[in-house]
Amino acid sequence: MRIFIHSNNKSESIKVKKELIRLIKKSKLEIVADNPELIVVIGGDGTMLSAIRKFRYKKIPFIGINTGTLGFLPSVLPKDIGKFVDIIENEKYSKTEYPLLVLTSETITGKKINHYAFNEISIKHMQPKLMEAKLFFNDKPFNYFTGDGFIISTAIGATGYAIWAGGVATHSSLELYQIVPINPNDNSVNRPLKTPMLVPLNTKLSIDIVKAKKRKVVVACDGRNVTDDYISKLSIKKSRNHKITILKTDDYDYFDLYKNKIIDKKIINAL
Repeated sequence: MRIFIHSNNKSESIKVKKELIRLIKKSKLEIVADNPELIVVIGGDGTMLSAIRKFRYKKIPFIGINTGTLGFLPSVLPKDIGKFVDIIENEKYSKTEYPLLVLTSETITGKKINHYAFNEISIKHMQPKLMEAKLFFNDKPFNYFTGDGFIISTAIGATGYAIWAGGVATHSSLELYQIVPINPNDNSVNRPLKTPMLVPLNTKLSIDIVKAKKRKVVVACDGRNVTDDYISKLSIKKSRNHKITILKTDDYDYFDLYKNKIIDKKIINAL
């Protein structure tokens, strides 16, 4: 199998990468720069997201070696690096496909920009005044929102930004995404969406920014801004053409990971 290694530059990652290269050279696996069959990511969730951004169009599976602090996406620990060759050569893993959300942003000049999100889309106002927005589900009016903004999170991304903003912990296998309102302004006049809302993955969410020319919002996919222009409309839905395949070792257990990483906050990555 042809393998491409994508790594961050942290000392722990460099150490793991050197050991991985040594092990691969002694195996039937091959390290390549082009045309890989598997992308090995060494780092945490942020490094995994950068690899997904870079290689998502190639439809190549990913497997992560976790040298980060949280790490919900990588499933191999550095202390288990000696088992890596056996895991790949003998297919001791499962394949899980995750959807991407496609975001279409329309600026006040009518320009449309498409971006993709694996974890989340964040929408926040830039001015001291509240953001006002009209929400639509499948093109039907739903809510007039006032507040600081939203986090739109996939199921796999729920343990990221969304959960710390009051979102719901959702199992990564569920076919849904969630809308987490940020500081909704609920008073005698406004009745904004106040609680996180889970919706089926095939639901289209549209957001019209009120007073878009005067109240700028910043929109980001997986932590990257989509544009510096003023945005007037947003459309979010499941991507039909893009899925991300991630390999997980046979001992991977979502509930154990959630307990260790979110509840107990254990760090168990040492080589």
